[in-house]
Amino acid sequence: MATLSKSLGNTGADRPVAVAACPDCGMAQAIPDLPFGAAARCCRCDARLAGHRGDTVQRTLALALAGLVLFCIANAFPFLSLRLEGQIRETCLLTGIVELYRQGFAGLAVLVLATCVAVPLAQLAGLAYLMVPAAAGRAARHTAPVFRLLVRLKPWGMIEVYMLAILVAMIKLAKMADIVAGPGLWAFVGLIVVVAAAFSGLNPEDVWQRLPRQKVPEPWGGALTACHCCALTTPLAPSGESGRCPRCGARLRAVKPLSLQRTWALVLAAVVFYVPANILPVTITRTLGAEQADTIMSGVIYFMLSGSWHIALIIFTASILIPMLKLLILIYLLLSVQFRSRWKPGDRTRLYRFTEAVGRWSMVDVYVVTVLAALVRLSPLASVAAGPGAVYFAAVVVITMVAAESFDSRLIWQYGDPGENPRI
Repeated sequence: MATLSKSLGNTGADRPVAVAACPDCGMAQAIPDLPFGAAARCCRCDARLAGHRGDTVQRTLALALAGLVLFCIANAFPFLSLRLEGQIRETCLLTGIVELYRQGFAGLAVLVLATCVAVPLAQLAGLAYLMVPAAAGRAARHTAPVFRLLVRLKPWGMIEVYMLAILVAMIKLAKMADIVAGPGLWAFVGLIVVVAAAFSGLNPEDVWQRLPRQKVPEPWGGALTACHCCALTTPLAPSGESGRCPRCGARLRAVKPLSLQRTWALVLAAVVFYVPANILPVTITRTLGAEQADTIMSGVIYFMLSGSWHIALIIFTASILIPMLKLLILIYLLLSVQFRSRWKPGDRTRLYRFTEAVGRWSMVDVYVVTVLAALVRLSPLASVAAGPGAVYFAAVVVITMVAAESFDSRLIWQYGDPGENPRI
């Protein structure tokens, strides 16, 4: 829930202003007319509120179409090839997913398929669907639900994390076999660049301004709230009753319902799964009849002893440190809200943003297992299978990401001074 800041009178005389409610702290502020390339940030928590990028439709459409072409190439051509003792094993993007399913890890296979294949494809297809009519000056049918879906899917597209896992796997296998990059891998690298450029350069207002706004009901004249989908600032009912955004149709609420209860339940579940994720093996390697089970920590130790300390640091940070930090930060934020802490809400909001930004990178270990299972299938010489620890670890990553989404950062500010830490 938002209230207008007392400092809004300093925005400049006779300049056109609009009111925007911050989605992170709930404070409503005046946004002056911005020059090209400028952005407005919350004067309390530094969240980005608005920006002026110009028309980005043509560029986004070109990137989306290029991404679809690269996606087809990445899936149609060989990805990596492994040569060992005269045997050659070629893989494509789907090989590891199929191998996980054959090993009995159907849930893990579905997760990798969704985050590395289905979600990126849906993102590119959704962007192309929206941008083709927008380039002609009109809105596509069902624009609002399609764009809402793109917003929800954005954290779950993890092709850049998969690329990091490929590099880790290549370094691990380089001492025992020859690894050759295929055309599918180079197309995948291009796909990562194109998807990142498409979403970072997209101005959502190019989509939303083409949609007519529905009239807000008369009784709705209470406090202001920002739509978490299209960022439109809309008044809530005086009673705090939830409604729909007049532009995109998303649900509007002063605070996410049962935010604390849901986040506590998810965090506790992640804590339970975190223990077996670190104790049980994530990979089982078989070479000439010998079998070796490796946990996450033993993998870190392997890279340290082999001289690849930088890879050991990446795995330790992504697979051990970040999940632990996320759990500790979420527990701290939950406790601070429940005990009505007023201590540095700006710093706590930045901690929350950190948990949202870094959680997806913990998937790197799951993807390393997928790549190894796809490449090392040279029976009886060598083979790699996923272990039960990989399932628990994937569960920790997914649950903590959902927990971060369930937490409402506006709760951090509800007991503080509405005008705290203003920056004009």
